[in-house]
Amino acid sequence: MKFFAKLSPANHLSILILASASMAACQAVKQVRNFAQCVFRLQSLDKFSVAGVDFSGKKSLSDFNFADAAKITAALTGNSPLTFNFVANVEVQNPNPVPASIGQMDWILEIDGKEILSGALQQRIQVAPHGGLASMPLLVSFDLKKLFANPQRDTVLGFIFDTIAKGNDNPRLAFKIKPYVNIAGLDVPYPGYISLKKDF
Repeated sequence: MKFFAKLSPANHLSILILASASMAACQAVKQVRNFAQCVFRLQSLDKFSVAGVDFSGKKSLSDFNFADAAKITAALTGNSPLTFNFVANVEVQNPNPVPASIGQMDWILEIDGKEILSGALQQRIQVAPHGGLASMPLLVSFDLKKLFANPQRDTVLGFIFDTIAKGNDNPRLAFKIKPYVNIAGLDVPYPGYISLKKDF
C-alpha cells in the first residue's frame, strides 16, 4: 500500500492497464488452446437447385414436370451459365468446459482434387461447452459449364444427381475450412485449413 501511495495517478493507471493487458493475454492464449480442441465435420448437403429449379429429392430428369424439365434442358443447351446451388452444413463440436465463439469461417470447395470455389461465412457462432454442437451453413454456387471441359447433357446431369444422392459421402467433393475464434472482439484465424470428413 505504501508503494502505491507514492505513485502518481498516471503511474497507477499504467500499472492497471499493464495488469489488465496481461490478464487479457493469458485469457486469449487459453481461448485459443480450447478452440484448437473443437472438431468439425461435413454434416450434410441439401437445398439443391440448378438454373432456379429445385432438385431436392430428384433422381432423374423424368422426376420433373414438363415446365421445369424444359427449363433445365434449355439451360443445358443454351449459352447462359448453368448455376448449381446447394448448402453444405458444417457441424462443430466443442468438448471444452467453456463456450467457444467462432467469428467467421473461410472455406474452399474442391472437385476431383481441383479447387472450384472459395468463400467466407460471415456469421458469429457460439458453441456450448461439454460436447455442445452448432451448425454453420455454407452457401455454395458455381457454374457447372465451367466444371466440365465438354459439358454434355448426360455428363452434367449425372454429376448433379450423383451429388444429390451421395451428399456428404461423395468422394469427388472435398471441403476445407479455416475458422476464426473471436477473442476480445478480434477474429483470430485457425492455423491452416481443416479438411472436412463426414464424421467427427
